[in-house]
Amino acid sequence: MKQLVKDYCLSLGLDCVGIAPPGPYEELIDRLQKRIDRGHSIEFDESNLQKRATPRQLMADVQSIIVCLFPYYTGRQPGANLSKYTYSRDYHLVIKEKLAQLHAYLQSLQPDFRSQAYADNGPLADRYLAYLAGLGFYGINSCLITDKYGSYFFIGYLLTNYPFPPDSPLDRVCLQCGRCQAACPGQIILGDFSIDPRGCKSYLTQKKAPLSPEETAIIRKTPLIFGCDICQDVCPHNQNIAFTPLADFQQDISPVLHEDELAPLSNKQFHRLFGHRAFSWRGKQVLLRNLRITAGQQES
Repeated sequence: MKQLVKDYCLSLGLDCVGIAPPGPYEELIDRLQKRIDRGHSIEFDESNLQKRATPRQLMADVQSIIVCLFPYYTGRQPGANLSKYTYSRDYHLVIKEKLAQLHAYLQSLQPDFRSQAYADNGPLADRYLAYLAGLGFYGINSCLITDKYGSYFFIGYLLTNYPFPPDSPLDRVCLQCGRCQAACPGQIILGDFSIDPRGCKSYLTQKKAPLSPEETAIIRKTPLIFGCDICQDVCPHNQNIAFTPLADFQQDISPVLHEDELAPLSNKQFHRLFGHRAFSWRGKQVLLRNLRITAGQQES
């Protein structure tokens, strides 16, 4: 049955698939608590640590978790001002569709099969699930890394009521060369496989609250107005990697947004034009603010 899962995923273009155990994950709880104790948390983090590390709080009879990686790398685009993960169709939509197909296939084999799908929209720590499923190893920038696709991938998973045997985590870490640490605009990579996300440029470009002068200066350091790829771009593990095999991420590549195309739009027009893109949830005002910051205009 487990091999059938991987074979079917391969037919969907997903060649990095593993099984994680159903938890709870005490090691993860300890790790997250240390992060909170150091003050390294942001408003996007789930505050209930048990929810982040206990799949049974989401699905009472979960017996295994199918974890799939969705690579998105399509090369580096000159003049881009958006993070690579936003170049094409919103990954939430893609992952939801692929996991729905996987669920339907497994239910056709096992009529009492049940699952719950998540794509960066649940409380569980998805990178940790992918690590447990043997799909990658950690970098000191806290990204998970694969040999084939580097760290340019999304994570989707199915909580299932079927007892698939779990895979084993990889016994390795990144090269620890320090390039990401040196290049980080916010200097938030601490070197011990942890980060202080409060100064992460990717986080700051999504922050809706007023920015401090220090936060504004971090955004201004590089051209991206949504997200930040610096720590991944300089990583040796991300050199000479494979492009995504997924058609959804190969098509309609659009790596640039301009102020003159955003400013005249009403909110309704903005969502009609860009609602299928991963940056659209934050709205046009934050994007306009970031455009003006990176253009060197003073943010008041």
